[in-house]
Amino acid sequence: MTKTPISRSSAAQPAVEQGEAYVVQHVVPVGDHEIRVCVCYPAGYWPAAGNTALLPWLVYLHAGGFVDGGVEAAKELARDLAESVPAVVVTPGYSLAPENPFPAAPEDAVSTVAWVLKHAKKLKVDKLRFALVGEEAGGNLAIATAQMLRDRGLPQPAGQWLIRPVTDPCLQHASSGGQVPMETLRKLACNYRDYLPTPAAAVHPYAAPALASRLGGLPDTLVQVAEKDALRAEGEAFAAKLGKAGVPARALIMPGVCGDGVEHSHEDCQAWVKEGARFLREKFAKADDAS
Repeated sequence: MTKTPISRSSAAQPAVEQGEAYVVQHVVPVGDHEIRVCVCYPAGYWPAAGNTALLPWLVYLHAGGFVDGGVEAAKELARDLAESVPAVVVTPGYSLAPENPFPAAPEDAVSTVAWVLKHAKKLKVDKLRFALVGEEAGGNLAIATAQMLRDRGLPQPAGQWLIRPVTDPCLQHASSGGQVPMETLRKLACNYRDYLPTPAAAVHPYAAPALASRLGGLPDTLVQVAEKDALRAEGEAFAAKLGKAGVPARALIMPGVCGDGVEHSHEDCQAWVKEGARFLREKFAKADDAS
């Protein structure tokens, strides 16, 4: 696979080889700290050039159980999404637990969306089409981000695509039926303890969307899980919960197993990317029709 060229932030288009996606790195201030944000542009696209139609933007929140992962692990999937949707893909290096427990990560995610919206104003875009995408812990953060944008009266995403999201710190669905290996349950529990060190955090609706009582007003949602997946029951249950709250949502069961996840095994998960990209194109088209 061709490696993605990487450039520093610049007002001019980076010099890249023909036909390659490229990444521009930014440092975004968030309160008393800064986070690294990587922006992946599809091949041949540069919004400041003014000679092409503006693409929508995706904020992709990486996997890693709240304690691991980052923009480097996510870069190949970000490149794939940039080309297949197509869209500009923004991947923040959000704060990780246990050094930075909840709510540091979702605050970083919301600040990334705010940065994207501010960037759109610099490009003189009145209404930027954007969506949220997240895998595993990133799916949890995508849901939290959507809730926080709603509660703070900020612009809403056109949709959210959740890949094997973790939504329930109580692990009710994961532990029921004995289908999930004990080692997996222990790992999930340990990650949650690092991310949610207090009882109040463990039941907060931004951290435990499976327990949230107010999910209305969230964007149309696609939840993807594998046929043989430790997180399948949890994902299906959350899609159903969204539906009961009046949010258009569906759970898409992908055949077989998920391996190490779409982010880490995305070349073997092209069917996942294809379905997710189709969903996002539909949501962006709907947003265009409504504007």
